Amino acid sequence: MLYVIPTPIGNIEDITIRGLRHFREVPLIISENTFTTKKLLKLHNITYDDKKFIKFTSHDHKSIQYIGELLKHNDWALVSEAGTPGLSDPGKLLIIHCQEQQIWYTILPGATALIPAVIAAGFPTTHRLFQWFLPHKKWREKTLQTAIMSDFATFFYESVHRIPKLIEQLEKLNFMGKISLSREVSKHFEQNITGDLSTLQSLIKNWDIPMKWEFVIGIYPYSDNDKTKMDDDHSSD
Repeated sequence: MLYVIPTPIGNIEDITIRGLRHFREVPLIISENTFTTKKLLKLHNITYDDKKFIKFTSHDHKSIQYIGELLKHNDWALVSEAGTPGLSDPGKLLIIHCQEQQIWYTILPGATALIPAVIAAGFPTTHRLFQWFLPHKKWREKTLQTAIMSDFATFFYESVHRIPKLIEQLEKLNFMGKISLSREVSKHFEQNITGDLSTLQSLIKNWDIPMKWEFVIGIYPYSDNDKTKMDDDHSSD
């Protein structure tokens, strides 16, 4: 059995009792970063000297067959660097392999930056699309244009170093809708801000939104003056 265990994204308390129990019980752990995982176990007083660790990143995909054979005979835990494995990390490759090979697995609910950012956004989010990270170069502007022309919100992760480029591209595309920025989710300096392009430009310029760490960005095609479509249109569905 493979236990997919979400780990804290900022606050160490953001882990479930069930997740800690499985960490204590499983003899084997697949981890995107074994140092981070061992640090987490130590903070929760879980001994790991008798556990086997296998590092699994996007560069280790060739080891899937080997790991798959081990999964047939033992209980494993799968963890990412932080958050829920499989949402936007190499763990998804292993989950697909388990599905194809009929290896039992279960996904524990838990920490992720995406869902709090979706809920905190100041616009309708019943209908939404998750884009993971935007492309760095090729298809980046096309992806943004598709989001702007959509009938619902689009969310994606964005590195702090590309936020200025994002603002510049949205301005070039004459974006008139609303943007949500969530930064440092579940941490001490958490921010959740929604506004139009000019408002966010001003906040960033004045350092009211510090350019630090990764962001979860939401793009909503409609402004406050537009008719709210998706949620209202389907409220009686």
